[in-house]
Amino acid sequence: MKELKQSQGTRGGYWLLALVLVLLFVSVAGFTGGAREEKAEEGYGGKMVIGFNQPMETLSLDNSNMWSNWGCLYFLLVYDTFEHFNLPPDYFSLSPRIIKSYETSDEQTTWTIHIVENAKWHDGKPLTAEDIKFTLEKLYMLPQWQDVDMKVESAEIIDDYTLKVVNSGPLTTTNAPGWWSWDPVVPKHILEDYADNVPEYPNEEAVGSGPFKLKEYKEGEYMWLVVNEDYWDGRPYLDEVVLRYYGNVETMLMALKKGDIDVFGNEAIPVQALEDVQADPNIKVEIVKGLKLGMLSFNLHKETALQDITVRKAIMTAIDRDRIVDMVYLGYAEKYDSWVYTEDPQHHPNLPQYDYDPAKANRMLEEAGYRDTDGDGIRNDPKTGANLRFGLLAPAEYSDFVKVATLVSEFLPEIGIAIDREVVDLDTYFEYYYYPQEDAYDIAVGSEEPAPAPYADWIWLMAVSSGVETGWNAAYYLNPHFDELVEQLTTVGSMEERRAILHELQEIMSEDLPYGFLVRPKFISAYRVDKFEGWVNQIGGPVSWMNPHSILNARLK
Repeated sequence: MKELKQSQGTRGGYWLLALVLVLLFVSVAGFTGGAREEKAEEGYGGKMVIGFNQPMETLSLDNSNMWSNWGCLYFLLVYDTFEHFNLPPDYFSLSPRIIKSYETSDEQTTWTIHIVENAKWHDGKPLTAEDIKFTLEKLYMLPQWQDVDMKVESAEIIDDYTLKVVNSGPLTTTNAPGWWSWDPVVPKHILEDYADNVPEYPNEEAVGSGPFKLKEYKEGEYMWLVVNEDYWDGRPYLDEVVLRYYGNVETMLMALKKGDIDVFGNEAIPVQALEDVQADPNIKVEIVKGLKLGMLSFNLHKETALQDITVRKAIMTAIDRDRIVDMVYLGYAEKYDSWVYTEDPQHHPNLPQYDYDPAKANRMLEEAGYRDTDGDGIRNDPKTGANLRFGLLAPAEYSDFVKVATLVSEFLPEIGIAIDREVVDLDTYFEYYYYPQEDAYDIAVGSEEPAPAPYADWIWLMAVSSGVETGWNAAYYLNPHFDELVEQLTTVGSMEERRAILHELQEIMSEDLPYGFLVRPKFISAYRVDKFEGWVNQIGGPVSWMNPHSILNARLK
């Protein structure tokens, strides 16, 4: 999920390990009705309160609700999706939800989809193929909902629980659509009057078919959910879930220690608070791999020397990432070099490394003609004579980004580049960062949360040409060959082909540097264990945009 972007937050490709024609309706433990029958009755009940420091701003069926962890969980809890997110190590297997099985044609363009036959909307009406067709044609085909593997052209109803879906190109079962695991299925009978523009519907009742129902929502403050007792796949243990907004991490930490909330919903606890929180016997602290990848974004639309790859490479060579790890994250981070996590077997092991070497960076700039021609201590652009002076954007609400910006502004003068640190509010940051063609920024500190394979293929939209118009491509990076490779990801028929494409994509990113990769913070998770058990902590913590498992499995002690 994009951790910062107030658009497209958390979408991605969903890839299967083996090519199959018919997928049986198998369950994820703890999600399905069959598994729930074996659970102890005494675990049911209770209210879980989850803290967030980024609110969800609308109930509408706009893709912007995926811009935050809160919004992603809203869709995963209140609505059904086509399939579930899996837990490790089974990332590459399908866990059906509304869709229980499917078949594909020989050319992989036509899919026959079978949905479950006992699902109901929260108002009691049955969920049928009519709703799936409406969702596909009236919601998912909107430009804002498009994904790397969104190829749906039309859907034909065969019977109440079967559809034939025609895609614009081959979409192999090796690469089952990523949107299956997070895009919501919506009710036709409620939205058909808004069929021409579904996101315009205010959606104040938020009628879904998921395991929880909306009870109350107050914008910028909280969302109160109650259990769907009649959920077709078996009700969760919890009776209620409250998602509550806190203005900063420090206030949220106090709420955790007091017992006002049970878990941080989208943030690691501050490193400085680790020892204090660990001393509380009612709070469990675990350090897990983080989803967040910190980076610099270079505006390649604006007419500056940053369009010169030598300048970008020199900048990355002049940044002491070890110092960022030590000073900003107190050692709880690691350097990284790709949007593919290093533990992923598809990570390229031999990418160019921009290790800290200011002497080398100075030589690079000198040889490229960037010299201090006016004696002011700042190098000049040989084409324009302008000083190499760039603004460095960071959002005030994210203290680690501000600290990173401060360090970078100290590193770059060592190579004759002046930096003007620009700390702005989050809304302004979003307006500048994701619309580089407005030329409102030069360099920005940012981050993304791609997720583990196979959920992360959406991340490549951050660098494809079409992303410029849809607000994905924050760097204004244009590379037709790169675009072709991303498109090929949806049609490959084997994991070997997929790995080869991903290796090339990683090589291109490392060589062209539209984004400069910095560090991957560890996630210091904290959740209370005095009321609930059954927490599911994984990469990114016990509750995240791709981890609803704690909410769906936690039970009273």
